[in-house]
This record gives sequence, C-alpha cells and structure tokens, in this order.
Amino acid sequence: MARMSKEQYLNNLHTDALEQFNDIQTALRDERLQCLQDRRFYSLAGSQWEGPLWDIYENKPRFEVNKIMLSVIRIVNEYRNNRITVDYVSKDGENDKLAETCDGMYRADEQDSVADEAYDNAFEEAVGGGFGAWRLRTVYEDEEDEDNEYQRIRIEPIFDADSSVFFDLNAKRQDKADAKFCYVVTSMTRASYKEEWGDDPTDWPKIIHQYEFDWATPDVVFIAEYYKVEEVNETIRIFRAIDGTEERYRASEFTDDPALEETLAAIGSVEVRQRKIKRKRVHKYIMSGGKILEDAGYIAGNCIPIVPVYGKRWFVDNVERCMGHVRLAKDAQRLKNMQLSKLGEISALSSVEKPILTPEQ
Repeated sequence: MARMSKEQYLNNLHTDALEQFNDIQTALRDERLQCLQDRRFYSLAGSQWEGPLWDIYENKPRFEVNKIMLSVIRIVNEYRNNRITVDYVSKDGENDKLAETCDGMYRADEQDSVADEAYDNAFEEAVGGGFGAWRLRTVYEDEEDEDNEYQRIRIEPIFDADSSVFFDLNAKRQDKADAKFCYVVTSMTRASYKEEWGDDPTDWPKIIHQYEFDWATPDVVFIAEYYKVEEVNETIRIFRAIDGTEERYRASEFTDDPALEETLAAIGSVEVRQRKIKRKRVHKYIMSGGKILEDAGYIAGNCIPIVPVYGKRWFVDNVERCMGHVRLAKDAQRLKNMQLSKLGEISALSSVEKPILTPEQ
C-alpha cells in the first residue's frame, strides 16, 4: 500500500473535522442558542423584546426595566469578593514545602497572564447564559532571549464560549477530561486574515448567532482551533545496568537508533522486563472553512487545554443541557416590561383633551 502524503493526510483530516463539527454543532445548536439569547436578554438594550413580543407590541411603547441585570451584577460581585482559587496539597502530607512552591508558581502565572479577566469572563458568561470557558497556553518566559528555553503557563479568556467552544459529544465528564477532540471558533477581520495567512478567507461554518437588534456587525472571518487527542500504545523495555540501577527505553528509541541495543549489551545492561503503556498526546491544528492553515504540532501536556465553566448542567435525552441565572427569570421580566409599557401607553393617552360640543355645534 502506497504511503499517504502529508498533504493528503491533512486534507482528509480537514474533511473529517468539518463533518465532526457539523454533527456537534447541529446537536447542540438549540441549547447553545438559548444560552446566547439569555446573555443578550440581560445585557443588550432592546433584546428583552426579541421574538414574538416585538411584533405584538409594534407601534406601541416598549419599555425595559432591567431587574435581571442587577441580580447578575450582584452574583458576579459576590464571586469577585470571594474568589475560588487553586490550593496544592501534598499527596502523603509530608511535602508541604513543595505544595507551597507550586502554589507560589501558580499565583505568579496567574498574575503574569492577568488570569482574573479570564476567570471573571467565564463566570459571568456561565451566570448569564449557562456556559463559559477559558484556555491554558504555554509561552516562552522570555521570547527575546534565544537561549532561554523555560516556558510559562498563560491563562486566557475565551469570549462567546457558548457559540465558539465545542467538545466531543461522547465526553460526559463536567471537566471534559474524557474528550477526544475540541473546537474553539474565533473571529478575525478579513484584513487581518489576509495579512496573517495570505490567502482569500473561507469561513469556518458557524450557525449559532443572533443579530436581530444589531444593525451593523463587523465583517469578520471565523477560523477554528482543533485539538485532537492521540492515544499511542507503546512498549517500555527496562534494562538493568551493571550497578543495579534500572533504565527505561521506549521501543521507538530502538527503531530510531538501531545501534542502541548493541550499545547497551556492550556496557553490560541486561533487559529484565517489558511493559506496555498508553500515552496521550494532544495535537493542535488551525483551520479555515477551506483548508488546514497551520499544523501547530503537539502541545505541552496530555489534556485539552480548554476549561469549561457551567452555571447548571445536566444531560437530558443524551444532550448536554445548561443554563444560568437568567433563564428562569425571563418570563417574569417580560411580564413586568409588558405591564409598565401598558401603563406608559395609558398615561400618554390620558392627557389628550377631548372636545365637548353641544348638539347645535
């Protein structure tokens, strides 16, 4: 069988990724659209009349007395005053100094990357719509120093997560640790796209949007970050050296270096056993609607670096459902707006003077 070229492999991967994304987005569209509508309902002026009410109250006063916004702000402020953070604990209760060191390193990474912005954005989107997220990314500690190979973690926000973050439909855990792949859809202007990628933009298909009250929206192109978990079965060969210490080698190392086994035998190392292990790696790609723009290679760690945040979450009919604080308060808010709008209409009409005439007039 002829070996597939890399270009053909990437084309097949892009086709499969588009089909997978279409299946996920179609299954979650109605649920995620509700999350988006909830966030618009409390945060955008005029959006509380979106839908059939807009036609019913045509040519009539449409007042908004936004009570939900105040309650969302109160919840967010309570969270900011009592933030939840990470605390490392030693497994055996003896390495407390190591745990404190890890705490300090994590706090330093949070401060360097302004992680509070990512946390606050994800929390408010979860409170408002039901779903938020942030990402973890590795960067070089000093990108200008070519000799410095140390890397740091950056915690970055993901905006509009309910319409841009999609995990494997088979992933049932809340932290999505069991997901095999993930998509993060991001937008950029057409000029930025052409400057960065150098070709005519092709949109990544995105069907979750709501533009009813937005008269003008930016002309953007959507691209997708695709994270794919690759599981590899490997054989580990353990050798015992002359001094009694054990050394471990992957089977791939012997394939890459045919002389390695002879070298070990020459220095007196003896193979004592073998062990099969499963190793996970996460491969990252950047895609447009027409092709794979960049093969970013394997990222650090063995988990997809996207952290989901939920308001309230459950599975019904094998579909992941979620909601925030706004969902159950929308009808009460609509009724209040309708009552006050009717009172406003009555007040406006009651001041009109009615002429009183006699029959002769």
